[in-house]
Amino acid sequence: MVWAKIQTQSWYNADMKWLWNFQTKSSSVYRILCFLTLLTTACSSSPENQNRQLSEQEEQSIHALAAVSAEEGNSLLEKHCYSCHNPNSDSHDNMLAPPLAGIKYKYQQFYPNRTKFIAQMADFVKQPSSENALMKGPVRKFGLMPKVVLSEEEMLKITAFIYDAELAVPKWFPAHFKEQHGQDWTQ
Repeated sequence: MVWAKIQTQSWYNADMKWLWNFQTKSSSVYRILCFLTLLTTACSSSPENQNRQLSEQEEQSIHALAAVSAEEGNSLLEKHCYSCHNPNSDSHDNMLAPPLAGIKYKYQQFYPNRTKFIAQMADFVKQPSSENALMKGPVRKFGLMPKVVLSEEEMLKITAFIYDAELAVPKWFPAHFKEQHGQDWTQ
């Protein structure tokens, strides 16, 4: 309607038509580019700090860690983690947070190196943020993990134990994992 009215005006000429077509095409291209940018950034599960370099002190602290015994590691998980990441839950719907075995799986995909795994997981536990979350789906479902008060030593021991140990898995988790990832669960 507006375009038809503009065409009837005496000042309308071929230059105006060219400008109108250019603006319309440019606007469409711009909208498509904005949509694609939003789509790729919103769906990305890479944390912002994925490529951060570890400080020399961080690396030394992690390398100096003695192996955490099963007894000590499980005690730390019981005391600090299992109230939310309970491996004895009856169903996915009864969880307050994803199982640690699932978190370990995801972290090992991004950080197969033990040192980097421990540093990145400890960094997230110290300062949870949606920008540095690896698991965007669980953050949407459960919300962002609250800050946990742990000493540096406890945090490193817990994350090292998570990396090194075969963690307890809820009974329902293998079926859930297969449904979500299309493959059988293995630790």
